[in-house]
Amino acid sequence: MPTYAAAMVDRRLLEHWQQERAARARLRRSLPPSWRDDPRPKMDEVRERYIESMLQLSRPSANAGDER
Repeated sequence: MPTYAAAMVDRRLLEHWQQERAARARLRRSLPPSWRDDPRPKMDEVRERYIESMLQLSRPSANAGDER
């Protein structure tokens, strides 16, 4: 098995990744307790899909050209 030197980390997207992670955390905290504490197995998926949808809507490019 080959040995590897210290891994090179591409930091160009680090700030973006950290902002996205923080936004997801804020959205999770903003969910009502009934959503956060729901024990149903599929609710985990519902919460994550909701968070991803809200995050997508908050991005400027998501609404560009939408003139409804």
